[in-house]
Amino acid sequence: MELYDSILLGTKRIGHGFCLAKHPKLIELVKERDICVESCPVSNFVLGYVKDLRCHPARGLLAQGVKVSLSPDDQGFWDAKGATLDYLYAYLAWDLSLNDLKQLIFNSLEYASVDEEHKIKLLEYSSLRWKKFLTYVRNRY
Repeated sequence: MELYDSILLGTKRIGHGFCLAKHPKLIELVKERDICVESCPVSNFVLGYVKDLRCHPARGLLAQGVKVSLSPDDQGFWDAKGATLDYLYAYLAWDLSLNDLKQLIFNSLEYASVDEEHKIKLLEYSSLRWKKFLTYVRNRY
């Protein structure tokens, strides 16, 4: 019920979205309305919401073209220092490509709750950092 309400009320982001994977019509609505699902794989695993990260619903949503972003959950409670561990676990468990990683990163920025001017600066900076990262990877491996 909350998913329907959120979508009908015009949300741009859905937290966790575990039930979304069970509703194909809602998945289509989420894609049509350009809504991002915020996923917190490490927290979901630690709390027992998923027993195996390879079976996390965000993996399937991502494969179906749903915009997904990765986040640490409850940073104050977990004393989380960024989302690096979430990206590492997702990369390993979901068999992500570099393109998938880039999409997750830029989804996080595109759907961030910041003013448009700040968002543009974040996207420009991150594009430069991504290019630098790829250059490093190409030269190293």
